Amino acid sequence: MVSIANQPVKKLLGYAIRAEADANKTYTKMADRVRNPLLKEKFQLLALEEKKHKDIILRLFASIWGGEKPEIPRAVDHRLLPAVSIKPSSSLADILNQAMNAEKSAREFYAFLAKRVKAANRQMLMYLSKVENTHYLMLQSEYILALQFEDYAEKDVDKVIT
Repeated sequence: MVSIANQPVKKLLGYAIRAEADANKTYTKMADRVRNPLLKEKFQLLALEEKKHKDIILRLFASIWGGEKPEIPRAVDHRLLPAVSIKPSSSLADILNQAMNAEKSAREFYAFLAKRVKAANRQMLMYLSKVENTHYLMLQSEYILALQFEDYAEKDVDKVIT
């Protein structure tokens, strides 16, 4: 991960807002792409949670800087908070692996950022870190299934295992 130690918290929160918005789009796109209803629901849940994370960070920003608007970059350096790159040829396992890496980076990012803010705001960032870890674990279980069942994304579970 790129060092965030010397970057201002205000800038880092802008990166986090962009990363959460991008993650929401990615998971929404994946929910639209897969046919397995359980996997679709999981991607929809992840999309919803990433949207909520963005809202939480916006509220956190407002609580620190009042009415000031955050500076949200068009993109975040992938070494800081990696995004998922979905291509037509991308396999489900590849996308899940990328998403796992993104969630792991987000977990570490929020845990480190929590150390940089006042105690009143620390708990919210630690919460985000822990939720990103649950996303990682959910994606990891789906990744294992995607590796074991070639057409996991395309069918109902009962049709995949028969």
